[in-house]
Amino acid sequence: MEREIIWTERASADIEAIVRYIARRDPSAAGRIGFGIFNRVQILLQHPEAGSMLDELRDRGWRKLIYRRWKIVYTVRGEKIVVGRVWPAAMGEADFETPL
Repeated sequence: MEREIIWTERASADIEAIVRYIARRDPSAAGRIGFGIFNRVQILLQHPEAGSMLDELRDRGWRKLIYRRWKIVYTVRGEKIVVGRVWPAAMGEADFETPL
């Protein structure tokens, strides 16, 4: 069975919010950042443990992969890699409640 990346609604909404925010100042950069985040996650298909454990959600098995100034918060569930949030590192600890 091949690994599969699953983006939660929250993670998808995070990327949309990030891209919209950046697009207000630099539309071309917004596209690059959005695609950059997506492309960074693709490494997990071959190396699902590439990211480090996320201290604030360690007990639930969540990990983080860094792309520029964003934490890509994910967990591995068998062959599924679930991306739960894309969190600005400047906002401190990632959670699943705070909207971007």
